[in-house]
Order: sequence, then structure tokens, then C-alpha cells
Amino acid sequence: MTKIVRIGAKGFKIAQLNDKGLVVGDPLEIPGTTQADISISSENTTIAADDGAYMALSSGITKVTLKLSNYFLPPEAKKILFGTKFGAGMETYGSDTVPNHVAVIFQTQLKSNETHPLYIGLLNGVFKFPDSKNKTKGLGAPDPATEEIEGEFVMQQRGKTNTVLVNGFSSKEDFDLTTFENYVMPKTDELLQAAIQKYESAAK
Repeated sequence: MTKIVRIGAKGFKIAQLNDKGLVVGDPLEIPGTTQADISISSENTTIAADDGAYMALSSGITKVTLKLSNYFLPPEAKKILFGTKFGAGMETYGSDTVPNHVAVIFQTQLKSNETHPLYIGLLNGVFKFPDSKNKTKGLGAPDPATEEIEGEFVMQQRGKTNTVLVNGFSSKEDFDLTTFENYVMPKTDELLQAAIQKYESAAK
């Protein structure tokens, strides 16, 4: 079996979603990503019977959490992510500032197959407001701080099943980036249904 490792995180892209889960405006690529950690949550329990452990049960996936570290989130990104307002060179956080529902796509590299990245898509989630770290410059080499945000993503209806996370293996012959993007960040229902149909017809 070929040994494979993941290296890197790049091409981080976000898109605001409306109430139907369709993209509002254009997706925005955010440079400066240093780390993207994904946690899949599920609840497991063991029930007892006959004076002992009887059966292990699982709830399945309940949510997916994405923790992102980035050197600087520009006002355009925060407007999409957090609903902030920007004008006259000022970014404001107020009583009407509410995070938006967003979809996320980024890519990492599979070391044994460097010309074919692994695309990662999260369908619909909301990010918490970021913590801001501002450090003194010091006397040595610059050590810039990162902004860290955390988002929780939940299941979305995709054809016959509910889905929250999609991995796109571009090394596979039948992988199509446009279908992947329409499945994760659909601009219209027609594009979404076409992507769902293509996936379901090929799924095993």
C-alpha cells in the first residue's frame, strides 16, 4: 500500500449562503492560512445487560468543527463570515452584527501524489467571532500573531442523504472540480441537483 501524508493548507475559500443554502455573491479566497483543523463529533455509548456490557451504540456524526488560524482576515472576509460592516475605512462590530452561514473549501497536499491535491469542503456552518492577538515587536526577527476562528458545521440535505463534509480526491480519474464546487458551494438549485445526480450515479 502506498504511504500517504497530508502536508499544507492553502486555497482557503469562503462563500456566504442564503436560507436555501445557495451562494450569495461570489466566493472569496483568503490568503494567509497557517492551519486548518477539522474535528468530527459523534456520541458513543455502551449499554449494559445480563450483568455486563451488552452493546455499543453510536449517534453517528453530530457536527464538524473547523478551527482556522490566519495571519490576517481582511474586512471583506469578516463581512462574509461575521456580518460586520465596512465603510470609510472603518470596520464596525455592533448590536446588529450576526455571523452568516457559510460554506468553505480549501486544499491540502497528499505527499505521495503532489500534482493532485485533496480538496476539502464544508457545506454549511457558522463561525464564532475571532480573538485578536497583538504582540509587541521585540528585538529579534518578527513573530506575527495569527487570528483564530472556530466554526461549527451541520448536516445539509444532499439528495438521498445528509452531508456535512466532502473530500475531493483530484487524483481519481472521475473527479471533476466543477462538480465538487457545485456540491459544496452551489450558486443555483439546478447546479446543485446536477452535482448531486452525478455523485449519486457514481457512488458505491
